[in-house]
Amino acid sequence: MQDTRINKLIEKCASGEPKEQAFALQELVKMKADSAVPVILELLHSSDEGIRFCAAEALGDLGENEIESVGCALINLLVDPKELVRSGATDSLGILAYKPARDSIESLLLNDSAPLVRASAAETLGDLGDPDALDTLKSAMQDPDEAVRSYAANSLGLVGKPDLLPQLQTYIESEDSLEVKAELLAAKYRLGDTEAIKSLLTFFENADEDLATVMLNILGDLIDRKIPLTITSDASEICQVLNLLEKRFPLLAHHSQSIIAKLAVLKSQSNQV
Repeated sequence: MQDTRINKLIEKCASGEPKEQAFALQELVKMKADSAVPVILELLHSSDEGIRFCAAEALGDLGENEIESVGCALINLLVDPKELVRSGATDSLGILAYKPARDSIESLLLNDSAPLVRASAAETLGDLGDPDALDTLKSAMQDPDEAVRSYAANSLGLVGKPDLLPQLQTYIESEDSLEVKAELLAAKYRLGDTEAIKSLLTFFENADEDLATVMLNILGDLIDRKIPLTITSDASEICQVLNLLEKRFPLLAHHSQSIIAKLAVLKSQSNQV
């Protein structure tokens, strides 16, 4: 039954009708139908910008088993005339952790005219995890766009080593954006500065709802990737701050509680070791 459904969706992909194709791509991703990858690769040549973007996104979810052909096709898409498509291809290369894309992604970060694409490139270099991208990420800390600097700061924490800590502090002292400062503090925490979490948590005290949401995303990322060594010992202090945050912004309670639950799991796991 499922195979029949997948085949019908693949037929829709070949229909030439963008609305049908977009729907089919969404459904194929939901069904984890990696058998559709060859047809989706063909959609990267669609004349419709939205379909090229949707196909690039879908390949990030479904392309792991055909990583070489998918990776090469997505790299070719990095010169697409539409920034949305370049951004989507960049994101998918990061999701697939396709390391041969690093040079092309670095070039986007340094040279692309669209902040959206540069931000995607900064994020993807962190996903690729290649320390050779460090100099490019440092250069991106001078980017005029706040989002680009934020993603670059996050990626510095993912690919850097403790010897980067003094440079991160220099960036903090010269940075005006609170969001970027927060990402830099998180990077310091990842790289072994145990005191950085205290400074990071103080951002919650005067944060508005938008900044508080950013901060919750930062904490969630710290728990999910390259977890700081001392996060379990700092968990109680983090949870206290999150509980206070919920009283100020009830709409953020669900997000906050999900982080508290993840911290509890980490703490339980560390106690079992």
